[in-house]
Amino acid sequence: MPSEPAGATDDAIKNFVDFAQVQGLAPDLTYGDVAQSKTRAELGISSLNMIILIANYVEEKTGGRLSLEPEWVPQLDVVEGILSVISEIDRSTLTEHAS
Repeated sequence: MPSEPAGATDDAIKNFVDFAQVQGLAPDLTYGDVAQSKTRAELGISSLNMIILIANYVEEKTGGRLSLEPEWVPQLDVVEGILSVISEIDRSTLTEHAS
């Protein structure tokens, strides 16, 4: 059994944990918590707080150039989906900086 969700990157996990700790909308999470969990509920984060976390992450990382996408919401119930969304947001900022 892999130690982290399929498709997850170390950077996405680190970025998510670091941001969640600053926001105060989640319990104190560690890299290991996220790497070993499968669902948002296992992380102890409510669905509303997860949406707020992602909306705040988008705002902080893109300065409003990107917004919360409706298709992301169903992905936020599983850790793999959360990390996929975080990676997508991070990629969008890299693309903008490269332009």
